[in-house]
Amino acid sequence: MSLEKIYSFIDAHASAFIGDLVKLVRQPSVSAKGEGIEDCATLVEDMMREIGLSTKILRGERGHPVVYGEIKSKKTAKTLLFYNHYDVQPPEPLEEWKYGPFSGEIADGKVYGRGAVDNKGNLVSRLKAVQAYMKTVGEVPVNVKFVVDGEEEIGSPNLEPIVKKYRQLFSADAAIWEFGGTDRHERPNLYLGLKGVLSVELRAKCALKDVHSANAPLIPNAAWRLVWALNTLKDENEKILIEGLYDNVLPPTSEEIECLKNIPSEEEALKKELGLKQFLKGLSGVEALKALLFQPTCTINGLQSGYTGRGSKTVLPREAMAKLDFRLVPNQKPDEIFEKLVKHLRARGFGDIEIIRYGSTEPVKTPISDPFVSLVAKTAEKVYGKKAVIYPLSAGSGPMHLFRNLLGYPVVSAGCGHPESNNHAPNENLKIESFIKGVKFVAALISDFAS
Repeated sequence: MSLEKIYSFIDAHASAFIGDLVKLVRQPSVSAKGEGIEDCATLVEDMMREIGLSTKILRGERGHPVVYGEIKSKKTAKTLLFYNHYDVQPPEPLEEWKYGPFSGEIADGKVYGRGAVDNKGNLVSRLKAVQAYMKTVGEVPVNVKFVVDGEEEIGSPNLEPIVKKYRQLFSADAAIWEFGGTDRHERPNLYLGLKGVLSVELRAKCALKDVHSANAPLIPNAAWRLVWALNTLKDENEKILIEGLYDNVLPPTSEEIECLKNIPSEEEALKKELGLKQFLKGLSGVEALKALLFQPTCTINGLQSGYTGRGSKTVLPREAMAKLDFRLVPNQKPDEIFEKLVKHLRARGFGDIEIIRYGSTEPVKTPISDPFVSLVAKTAEKVYGKKAVIYPLSAGSGPMHLFRNLLGYPVVSAGCGHPESNNHAPNENLKIESFIKGVKFVAALISDFAS
């Protein structure tokens, strides 16, 4: 089937497609706060129905709804599933945004707003590819399913029971994951897996109330207590000190190492963008990629205690809090790492530190040799005019393991982002050109998957 008619439709309706993306960006959907979630789920369902998908709102015993949509083909039983999410990160710090975080402002050839690329832009690009088929051909050449999560940004803590309950709905032959895009040289980047993640909060509580800092010789300081506990987790050489944490780490295969060697270096551009002279431990080249993709991490995401306003306040805080995440690699398990963290702190005299567990996901990957990987790479090269860059893993995390490990089909992550999209940061944006090219890529992939 020729794609020219479909491409022409996409170009002719680009402005309307962008308008729908702006509409979705303007709807807040901050899962961490529960802000706008139900309204956004309804909006996503409405967008699906408008282009001809049958839909369901899937709910578990708790958590935010999952929006499910599907459209069936009369020509084949093959099914391609798209995983996306409608929830977004909190927009703070608000003062650093050029435009309102939910304004959907169009400027400099970009759509600005929280979720513009992560993940509403990618979601809309896929919906519009289906719409292009329905308006030009009248049907899709393969069965297409959409699973749109409402909790990805908080670790999808309630997705697993929904996947297990509605297992038949989630069945497919292959899946395209939520994110991806091009690098600084417009080469399409494909990701074959994700690191796992374990998110926790540590809390130190000492006195019943804050007191004058003059009492420091007598009153325990929660901030110091927490700092001392944190200091036991990792040394100055970036080695995580929790006993047994590295036990199940699976090293990269020789095939994966060769894959890393084929990834073009963008180190200097990244260091310049971040104002860095070098990466940690002076890493570069393949060694830097090995560390990024195949080493577990322990990261302090935020610290809070006492007075943090302007000027000084001589106070001794009663409480201190730190948020951390552990990025995990094959074959680590979040439950095991959490148990080892608890045991570690208790063994070092910090049993009084409260440990609150948040979302977690397992590490996962699809083999480089899987035929679906080759198919997606060839389609990307055809659409973008440049050979796809394949990453055996992404340093990011998500519930991909529920689809790859539990349901058993290959998963590749590809999308329409770009290196300056500012995911999770102020001024998140999506280039309109990248968005339209992303719609065409999905349309071409549906065609190639069908044939």
